[in-house]
Amino acid sequence: MNKILIAFVAGAALFHFSPTLPAIEWLGLLLAVPWLWRYVRLRPALAMLVGSCWSLLFATLQMAQQLPIELEGRDLLAEGVVESLPQQRGRLVRFHLRISHLTDDEGQSVDLNLIRLNWYQAPQPIEPGQAWRIMVRLKRPRGMQNPAGFDYEKWLFSQRIQATGYVREWKGARLKPEHDEVAGLDGLRQSIATRLDTILQSSVSAALVKALTIGDRRGLEREDWRVFTQTGTNHLIAISGLHVGLVAGWMLFLGQWLWRRSERLTLRMPALRAGAFIGLFGALIYAALAGFALPTQRALLMLLVALGGLMLGRRVSHGRSLSLALFLVVLVDPFAPMAAGFWLSFGAVALILLAVDGRISPAKGWRPMLKIQASITLGLMPILFIFFGEASTLAPLINLLMVPWFAIVLVPASLMGLPLLVIPGLAGHWYAMVGFLMEYTFIFLQWLAESPLAMIQLAHLPQWIWLIALLGGLLLLMPVGIPGRSLGILMIFPVLLIEPERPAQGEIRFTLMDVGQGLACVIETTDHLLVYDTGPAYASGFNAAESAVLPYLASRNLNKIDRLIVSNNDQDHAGGLSAIVGAVEVGEILSGEPLDIETTRKCQAGETWSWNGVVFSLLHPTSEDQFTRANDRSCVLRISNGTWTLLLPGDIEAEAERRLVKRYGEGLKAQIVVAPHHGSKSSSGNAFVSAVDPEWVLFSTGYRNRYGFPKPEIVARWRAMGAEVLDSAEEGAMQLHLKKNRTSAEPLLYRRINAHYWSESAAAQTQKRSLIGIGRNRIESVTSR
Repeated sequence: MNKILIAFVAGAALFHFSPTLPAIEWLGLLLAVPWLWRYVRLRPALAMLVGSCWSLLFATLQMAQQLPIELEGRDLLAEGVVESLPQQRGRLVRFHLRISHLTDDEGQSVDLNLIRLNWYQAPQPIEPGQAWRIMVRLKRPRGMQNPAGFDYEKWLFSQRIQATGYVREWKGARLKPEHDEVAGLDGLRQSIATRLDTILQSSVSAALVKALTIGDRRGLEREDWRVFTQTGTNHLIAISGLHVGLVAGWMLFLGQWLWRRSERLTLRMPALRAGAFIGLFGALIYAALAGFALPTQRALLMLLVALGGLMLGRRVSHGRSLSLALFLVVLVDPFAPMAAGFWLSFGAVALILLAVDGRISPAKGWRPMLKIQASITLGLMPILFIFFGEASTLAPLINLLMVPWFAIVLVPASLMGLPLLVIPGLAGHWYAMVGFLMEYTFIFLQWLAESPLAMIQLAHLPQWIWLIALLGGLLLLMPVGIPGRSLGILMIFPVLLIEPERPAQGEIRFTLMDVGQGLACVIETTDHLLVYDTGPAYASGFNAAESAVLPYLASRNLNKIDRLIVSNNDQDHAGGLSAIVGAVEVGEILSGEPLDIETTRKCQAGETWSWNGVVFSLLHPTSEDQFTRANDRSCVLRISNGTWTLLLPGDIEAEAERRLVKRYGEGLKAQIVVAPHHGSKSSSGNAFVSAVDPEWVLFSTGYRNRYGFPKPEIVARWRAMGAEVLDSAEEGAMQLHLKKNRTSAEPLLYRRINAHYWSESAAAQTQKRSLIGIGRNRIESVTSR
């Protein structure tokens, strides 16, 4: 039975690796399952088929409810209810809106359920449960696509968010009188968060208490999460299976103890069985306080299976409980395997069972607990590296101390204070004590995180290597005496020994990162690294360097930038500068305009240097150049290995282009050029385009950016020269391996390499939308019969 359940989960999970959405007709294969089920050996394969079809059904329905491409960027009238806790950053508030009615500018209804919105300078505080009538502009779920970067599109899809956008300034915007009582739970959570903020003075203490009581992590900054990641304690901050299980355990213990105090109650139901009901009820209340987030939903299903045996008076093996819980979670939510938390949660439980199962007597003392923590760390490391590229080496020792500290002290103390909030004076004294404990716990973790050995980062490797390492780790965790156990070491070694391939002598590895409306390029030679521009940073907290550039460098085991060139001081080019300088060693910084960093020196035309057979030349500006427009002061860099020439002109406009053409003429010729100023009308003049005469033109733009870059006439001008045009908004990160004495090169386009059925190109989605609509109609037709 366990094999059947696990096979179903495997089929549902493997479906999400599909680059395209299969046709709905594939569901017809299910008709053969009842007939073939009598063949016992085929049952695991059939269960995988059923799991894949289950995911296909949900994916088809989800993909059918997408914003039509033709409605992107148009004014739409939305009526809906604020769902979840809004995130406030300065004048910007971000929230989810559950749509009740959505119409386009022609009055036609648009079929969407859940959207994610930004609202600048909202007329009043946004609160859960509010019903709004607002004008919005939306776009389909879209995120930057970079090697080793966070897959925002995948996250949006797994959260069932069907569009993102912003609220337009509109005089007709109004708060409707009705209030959604279903969202009253989030309103209660918001009220608790507000009171805790008022009571607790320390922002870190308040943030930690809110995170542990109501699952509100809005107060935790990126630097705070870095501390938890480096110490391997981030799982203690986000309410998940551990927290819900702790509350269920405490309630079970307390419930059965109280139950035994009554002889009458004990005669009606055994105390342990009653405690199981009380424990599950306590877990349900805690999950509700956390807003029934997906991790808490998974935890509730796991607890239902684990405590179900006690409530029904049946003994269920650990393996059967785990398999059944896996099956139920995926049955309820086929998108659950897309999240790292799914694999980490179930993986941790499986590793704990592997470490303690088969013992004759319960484990006592700190050594068995250390073994359990070490087993969890070793077993989960491959999963952490696959999803995040890093893991904490201190986690076993720190968690040996922190897990009991959170379980016995911090979580119970935080929750016990909630009823006291109705008595502000008493709550103030209680949470002053809790806040003190939280603050010094965080200070202790900060101290530990400063250790240079706290984190281990490994290069990005194919997933099959990590799978072998995972199997090797599990083999090492097997009981002593299992044949071939030592082979696990050999299976893990490749992860430690394999290094990313470096460019050969004279070779250029050029990567234009997908940073939205901005620019960031990484240029590698055999022994050196240059970064040209750092991408944008926004008031919302997004920083392209932290989201794209730094993860990519880590995935390549690149921890020192020999030279960092910031072409100009505009936010979309220099926004990530401080993040990069704070994260990796930087040898030298050059810029076209003055920066806040004292050691920066100005780009100077005529400066040339050579790395590993690759020549770098600054072409602009000269010391005599004077420009009225700041963009024209951008650093212009030419890179050549004798066979290939690459030109990076920054944001230069018409005047700077004219001077470059006059100064260098045909010396500007390059096979590859990054289009100046993202393809604006003020750049890419005829003379400059003719002088460069490239084979490839790369545009770095944001999807549906407000400037309309690249301008169609600019794209046409480059194409008229016979150039191939590529845009990061459509292709994601773009990479070229330029080898000396080889005149052909094929760009690697990350959006195509990393294609998934939920992140297809706009053209492919347009072609497929009619098929999806047909499929959805067929499904609805079948279910209505």
